[in-house]
Amino acid sequence: MEKFNLLEEPWIPVLKDGQVYQVSLGEALLEAHTIARIETASPLEEAALHRLLLALLHRALPPVRDEQDAADLLDGGQFDQGALQSYLDRYHPRFWLFHPEAPFFQIADLPEEEPVPWTKLRPELAGGNNPTLFDHSTDESPVKIPYAEAARALVVHQSFALGGLLRRLGVTSGKDAPLARAAVFLPTGETLFETLVLNLVPYEGEDDKPLWEVPPLKQKDVENGATKWALSGVTRVYTWPSRGVRLLDEGDGVRYMGYGPGVEPLPVIFRDPMVAYRTDAKGTIFPLRLSEERSFWRDFGTMLPSAGGTLPGTLRHAGAVGLEVGRAHRLRVLGQVSDQAKVLDARREVYPLPSALLLPQGALALEAALGKAERLGEALRSVAWRVARGVLGDKDAKELEAFVRSLPLLRSYWASLDLAFPELLEALSQPNALDTWRLRLRQAALRAWEETRLFVGTEGRHLAALAEGERALTFALKELEEVSA
Repeated sequence: MEKFNLLEEPWIPVLKDGQVYQVSLGEALLEAHTIARIETASPLEEAALHRLLLALLHRALPPVRDEQDAADLLDGGQFDQGALQSYLDRYHPRFWLFHPEAPFFQIADLPEEEPVPWTKLRPELAGGNNPTLFDHSTDESPVKIPYAEAARALVVHQSFALGGLLRRLGVTSGKDAPLARAAVFLPTGETLFETLVLNLVPYEGEDDKPLWEVPPLKQKDVENGATKWALSGVTRVYTWPSRGVRLLDEGDGVRYMGYGPGVEPLPVIFRDPMVAYRTDAKGTIFPLRLSEERSFWRDFGTMLPSAGGTLPGTLRHAGAVGLEVGRAHRLRVLGQVSDQAKVLDARREVYPLPSALLLPQGALALEAALGKAERLGEALRSVAWRVARGVLGDKDAKELEAFVRSLPLLRSYWASLDLAFPELLEALSQPNALDTWRLRLRQAALRAWEETRLFVGTEGRHLAALAEGERALTFALKELEEVSA
């Protein structure tokens, strides 16, 4: 039976008029100019929902060819209601969450036997191979969730599912979903409308169709890995069916689902517009990832063209639009941190997005600033080792390393710069940006050293080790001044 159409039923959380509530997919698009933003605690949900909205816009509206087209869209103040409504009406039957033949993002005839809990859809929840980092639900007693929450979890899973063992329908392992390990770049504006325009990268649309424009998948299509598609095309990748899912309706919610393989991706040369890439010494191209131990801003330099990197299409487009309309926007970096098939963290980092970043002098200034921060960080690491040897003497390297890691020196230094980096981005086009940044580096190092002094003991060997460390710190700060002069 047809039930819960995502174009009509509220399921997308948004901030509007200062309040958070849920809207349908249709309302999110048609009323985007009245909505501040998608408002969800989950960074993965934020990324996945935006990609779904963008896929619909790419197909419903005349293609955006460049920043001038985007600026014209912004001037209009809202999306073309007629074109958008016509497209939504045309594909309305493909957006039922429950449907006997074509449930949205699912496979209707997937077996009900051996169902799995819905929690498998959310990588940040406990279940299957995931540790109980974020909650304490178990596979034996999953709670029943409303249809709206099930729909959001479904969209997240198809974008972020990690590869690993599967052993269903003749398929032993599943491949990574398109965003399983990549950092996602989402420029944002003052309204959801502006945010979507900033991410509507120039689009041609040839040989590209989202999931709802192709015949619905059946069990036979995914059994034994029968169907393989080239991983290319903006809207195809944004709506990639990474896994076979069939939500099992309990009348007023979902607790279990049928589960199986999805469409196997054939690797081709395709750059996801929302992902940054870098090339290693062997010429292999990798998507940039979030790190468990460091904030993403420290890797900004690796995606600059001068360092052999490739900026995300969304960042390039939004920066060009910013130059065209004379406004700066903000940037959200979203994604999960994983170790093989385990999710360790789900993160959202927010930065200014100055258009100067796209200009040669801005990129050079950023590269220079990041280089100074890393060099001083390495010098502080050397200081920490001097202190460790002074306190512990000639100990095993592992014991010394453990002592170094226990000191607040590096942790405090990078934490201070986490707060200072947005200021650098905002000031990137100003002539004194690097001088101000050098001052922030010095302040961060001195603050970190003061915390380290308080951390280390006051016995004679401690004071001697601190004196040795302070001499090394003074030398490092002097080098910072000389290099910058």
